[in-house]
Amino acid sequence: TPVVQLWDQVLALPLIGSIDSRRAQTVTEVLLERIVETQSEVVILDITGVRSVDTHVTSNLLNIVSASRLLGAECVLTGINPDVAQTMIHLGTELGDITTMADMQEGLKYAMKRLKGKR
Repeated sequence: TPVVQLWDQVLALPLIGSIDSRRAQTVTEVLLERIVETQSEVVILDITGVRSVDTHVTSNLLNIVSASRLLGAECVLTGINPDVAQTMIHLGTELGDITTMADMQEGLKYAMKRLKGKR
């Protein structure tokens, strides 16, 4: 899974397919390295291509968000389709203070506003 730098201090991580524990660990390691390398403050975590979620997938996503936060980067979760949203609610997934946006475009707009406000 590629981690793409969209802008200064903005990374995108488009996830496609299934996310098992092994893949989540690899993705997290690569993402954390890129956050440090690029000094990124925002990561757009796009799950448009994730087919389905269960407790393991949601746990893995929350771990990615938490690890990124420890390095000073805010994750914006984008691309949650209606089926995934319903499943997450059914599973009792607590997103807490994680910012969610409809799609990657909205996520990028949010990131740009957030960075502009810091300068």
